[in-house]
Amino acid sequence: MIQNIAMPQEIINQLESRGIIAVLEIERVADAVPVAQALLEGGVNVIELALRTPAAEPSIPLIAEKIPGMMIGIGTIIEGGQASRVKRYRGVSFGVSPGINPVIVQEAISSELPFAPGIATPSELEQALSLGCRVVKYFPAEGMGGLSFLKSMDAPYKHLGVRYIPLGGVSQNNLADYAKTSQILAIGGSWIANRECIKSGAWGEITKAAKAAKDLWDSIRRNK
Repeated sequence: MIQNIAMPQEIINQLESRGIIAVLEIERVADAVPVAQALLEGGVNVIELALRTPAAEPSIPLIAEKIPGMMIGIGTIIEGGQASRVKRYRGVSFGVSPGINPVIVQEAISSELPFAPGIATPSELEQALSLGCRVVKYFPAEGMGGLSFLKSMDAPYKHLGVRYIPLGGVSQNNLADYAKTSQILAIGGSWIANRECIKSGAWGEITKAAKAAKDLWDSIRRNK
């Protein structure tokens, strides 16, 4: 039996119950708390804070302190040392990467950072499974063929209970189809709080987008 050592069941359960992950690219530390608060007011209580800007890491402790209801995930973990470093921040619950690098995965496991690597092909999925990952990020989801491709790829592995977090092209327009699919653990996307909205301080728009996404997800998952 292939082990699941990269993502504890407790974290899996939390992600499944929350469902929507807002991917954030924060350019100013001052925006970290307002955007997290706007998301929470719309019902979205999980973020993937991407390590793509100098403001990303300083934003972690601020969100953890000021918005305790927010589950904090760290994204774009692609360099050695990042997984072990972010694990030391209070409030960080999990990490993800856009692709799969065995060195990064092993560092995350060694650091006890719950981790979901990115995969886009059966070969990458098998590599993830060999490293002890039963939860993976499916990226770029729509660019690879969306839900149709994912279901085809998953077919030979379905008995293993792999769970997927699709990102990349997921939006309000196709959210329902993903929510109806049992293999999908949660979905992520930047459309809920995109860079332009964050930069302009459009907190009301972010709350509105968060509420629309969460309401749709919950309505489908409740009736599955």
